[in-house]
Amino acid sequence: MLGLSSLNTNLLATDDGMQQGTGAGKELLRLSCNVEARQTTGELLAIANYVYNTVDSGGELLSIAQMVNPAGESELIQISQQMLNPSQRRYMRAKYAKGFDGENYAIRIFIAGTELCNVVRTCEVHFTEDESPTATLYLLEPCGAVELYRYFNQQLVIYAQTDKYLYQLFCGIVDIPKIDYSSRVRTISATYDRSKAVEKLNIDTIHCIGYWSSSIFGEEKSYETKNAQLSDRLSTIPAALDFDAKGQMHLTSWLPKKTADWTLGDCDIYTANMSLELSSAVSIINRIDIELHNQYDRLIHREISFNYRYLNFMSDYDYIVRVAAESPAPKVTEVQSAANGGGWTTGQWGFKGTPKPGYYNGILWRAAEYRYSYQPTGEKDENGRNIVNVIQIPDGSDSELYALAASWKAMRRWKQAIDEKYIITVQNQASIAIHGEKKEKVTYGIKHESENDKTAQNWGNEKHYKIPKGTLQPNGDYCINVDNVIPGEYANGYQVAVQIAYTRMLSSHRQNSISLEAKFLPFACLTDTVHIASRRFNTNVKIAAFTHRWDFTTKRGKTELTGKFFMNPGSSATGFSREPQAPARPVLPCEQYQRSFTLKDYVIPYGVDVVEQDPNADKDDDEKIPEKDDNFPSIGTSKFRLYKCNGYVRKETGDVFKGVKTKRGYAFRVETPDIEEKSTNTLEIDGSGQTLNLDIPHNEPNPSLTC
Repeated sequence: MLGLSSLNTNLLATDDGMQQGTGAGKELLRLSCNVEARQTTGELLAIANYVYNTVDSGGELLSIAQMVNPAGESELIQISQQMLNPSQRRYMRAKYAKGFDGENYAIRIFIAGTELCNVVRTCEVHFTEDESPTATLYLLEPCGAVELYRYFNQQLVIYAQTDKYLYQLFCGIVDIPKIDYSSRVRTISATYDRSKAVEKLNIDTIHCIGYWSSSIFGEEKSYETKNAQLSDRLSTIPAALDFDAKGQMHLTSWLPKKTADWTLGDCDIYTANMSLELSSAVSIINRIDIELHNQYDRLIHREISFNYRYLNFMSDYDYIVRVAAESPAPKVTEVQSAANGGGWTTGQWGFKGTPKPGYYNGILWRAAEYRYSYQPTGEKDENGRNIVNVIQIPDGSDSELYALAASWKAMRRWKQAIDEKYIITVQNQASIAIHGEKKEKVTYGIKHESENDKTAQNWGNEKHYKIPKGTLQPNGDYCINVDNVIPGEYANGYQVAVQIAYTRMLSSHRQNSISLEAKFLPFACLTDTVHIASRRFNTNVKIAAFTHRWDFTTKRGKTELTGKFFMNPGSSATGFSREPQAPARPVLPCEQYQRSFTLKDYVIPYGVDVVEQDPNADKDDDEKIPEKDDNFPSIGTSKFRLYKCNGYVRKETGDVFKGVKTKRGYAFRVETPDIEEKSTNTLEIDGSGQTLNLDIPHNEPNPSLTC
């Protein structure tokens, strides 16, 4: 019913064993709060305790030794203060405390709602940055049997109380009992489990702390606990996350505040137990070299164009008068088959067919497709070749079967791995001037998985020609960089890497501490900055640890306090540096290549052998047979290297028609180029180097030693 109200969580407790008396008509309990009424049924508020009156006017009027157990479906009343009955004159001495306006105070200790009265000899409460708060009670036990498990796993709450002030000093769970038989003392330890408290935090709260990158720390789903993610996030900021005596979370900067929360003077400090410890020169870090790799895939789309014109005929008439001796143009199917056989996808085809039937300069052209018959005349030319008549036998009239001219584009897509390397130096010159370079080196990788990008998933597996996609490069390629699969991951990963390095440097310069004993300080908290103004030490420090100790036999309490501060004498900085900006990305190079090809016509001389396959195709470099380096595919007069041709290859028949050696089509070849290795191998490119001179503050302690 009360939800998160104070009545549902805070302890309302006084001593047990109250005296029963007669009613005096006195007011038992007044709650000065606004009550919001709601219509409901059943119990509104249930307190499972009996109430006793006392006849003494100064006695206690209401004693409730248990937590209130509300009953209902909604919150009916909320009280924002803790209420304790007056102390039973078990006061500690005020002169050894600060913060009570000179009044004596009482330490109230409750376990499972029951106050421990006159059984505790000494008690201490300990808080340290990034650790679980603990409390230890030393109980004086009477002789006889000991109830070992009486307080185990029960809630322990400790207060400091006067008539005007109430400080909650600790809350936790009893976990470790210990018995010292020689001194008849039982020790009870309790802990506020920081790990469990972190696990109860909302994940959105953790996401607001520090910096985080999946490339640096791994996938978020790989964290088994919230504590693990919180630790990674805290490694990126100079701050501590702690829980106070009430279990409230606080995120506090390491840097002491310019204006202290409170001051300790010589009258508050026991100077005999005061020590100053500075950072070890061995542990100082003032330079960290970061090698950051930004790795991703570049999607490349390349197109090359091909053009072919049969014998460079300028008109249909040229073809008609010369085709009998020169042979018909290559067929369209032959051209397409050759173009598609090189591993490239073709498209944007254009053809010019052979002449349609009709008269051309008085010559009747009856058909587009012919069969040719050769009739010897019985004569020979001066070279001894047979002179023949060529008979054209028409087969069809489809002029589109042959390609008098052809043009097309060949497309190829592939992925190239890119590795951008950045060398980032994080340093502090003031510290280097004093300590010399104390450096570390770390390496991080930002990996963009192209498999998670829709465009990249099927890149390079196209079965049909695709139009260009991407940004046009100076060399004619179209490129897409798959470097933003996780939006902003390059800048984010850079920021996390730099922040981790900067935080490590700051931490090494913060291992300076002042430890002292002072009067009991009930208001001390790990979030506080205290100004220590003494003859021996004078500066602001951030509280890193404190321990309250009380001796109930001497009625004295004290606080042992440890404060941390930054030491960097050569620096005038009083704060931290701002977040640096990531360096500019490099422009990726693109390799030049031949973007267009004009196919040629080749003739195999009569009587020459044809070498169709490259003999060195499957051999290592040291096994290859040297070849004559020329542009003509013939080798002397005995062999013809067909594999070097790129165009239409015809072969002489050994006959002559009208003074021209007759030829017939042999093959149409399209030699598509290989992609250069520089465009397929991993491209390693150096990004802009960066040197960051980041501030490390200095808190001058002004130490002094008196003799």
